[in-house]
Amino acid sequence: MTGIKTLSFFNNKGGVGKTTLSTNVAYNLALKGYRVLYVDCDPQCNATQLLLNEMQTKEIYDGVPDPEVALRQSLSKTVYGLFIPLREGEPEIDADIPVFRSERFQVDVMAGHPSLSQIEDVMSSAWQTALSRETASFRRVHWAGQLITAMEDADRYDIIMFDVGPSLGPFNRTVLLGCDAFVTPTATDLFSYHAFGNLARWFDMWVTEYSEMAEANVEAWKSFSSSFEKKARNLRIPGHGGGQVQYLGYTTLEYVKKKANGQDQLVGAFERFRGKFADEARRIGRALSQREDEYLLGHEPHMYSMPATAQDVHAPIAELAYGDGIKGSQGTQRDNYAGQIKAVSDAVHDRLFGSAAV
Repeated sequence: MTGIKTLSFFNNKGGVGKTTLSTNVAYNLALKGYRVLYVDCDPQCNATQLLLNEMQTKEIYDGVPDPEVALRQSLSKTVYGLFIPLREGEPEIDADIPVFRSERFQVDVMAGHPSLSQIEDVMSSAWQTALSRETASFRRVHWAGQLITAMEDADRYDIIMFDVGPSLGPFNRTVLLGCDAFVTPTATDLFSYHAFGNLARWFDMWVTEYSEMAEANVEAWKSFSSSFEKKARNLRIPGHGGGQVQYLGYTTLEYVKKKANGQDQLVGAFERFRGKFADEARRIGRALSQREDEYLLGHEPHMYSMPATAQDVHAPIAELAYGDGIKGSQGTQRDNYAGQIKAVSDAVHDRLFGSAAV
């Protein structure tokens, strides 16, 4: 396998199991032998709290007694540090940000930071000025490509995974610009269905707008830059070192089913929405010039309190042991849940790598 594969888990609706799914997919990819970097771009930092232990998070966020000093130091130890030069008006990120090892998940982590929400304004401004052929802003918009190129040059990882918050704002657009592919975790309810429909419409608008931005900036750049090809490759601009993002598909978060006579009973309202997601997924694919018929990657199980237990001990679902707090029949439940998540992970892997898989 050559080059780094980049993947994002993205939805504008919260509460769909995105963090649990993405971190456990990262774990399953690591088990296959891939070197994985997980970049937490969600200001809620739920993935960071799950992947890293208390000693690590204390080192990052609370390393000194003075809270103001601790805050300043934490910025440069997290993904926020990438953007400090951009906030100062520079076109390039600082890619020399420390990563932390999640031993139980077997992945490296670029920790999130609550102050990352401030970067939305930076990216909004960069996006708008890039539309006006301002090439420095165009480079800022492609910060993720800069990061990926730096990691490729260092030959440290095979896969970089990005977790993002539930937003359709400019910052999440810039994450997707650096990704080879993305997955949309969903839940089968009315509001998740409407949010999913928003994604399809948003991609239609976003792809058109970005295409116009890229064409204008590339032409302006070529007219006066002798190093255009090198810069474009470093940014992973589609067609100049990067490719258009691919939609791998969606997952559904299973709901708690009713039981009657010991048997699961389908809940009609939820089952009705489950069948509608396939059409919306195809709309997202068409917005990205894809023509696949089936985008369902699998179902994420409703795991009751088990994700909370995993959060407490910073472990993937498959690794939860009785010493971690699971009890009795939860061992069997853990195995069932882990099997379902592995099936989703395998589907993600096969679509991301295809015939290039190791």
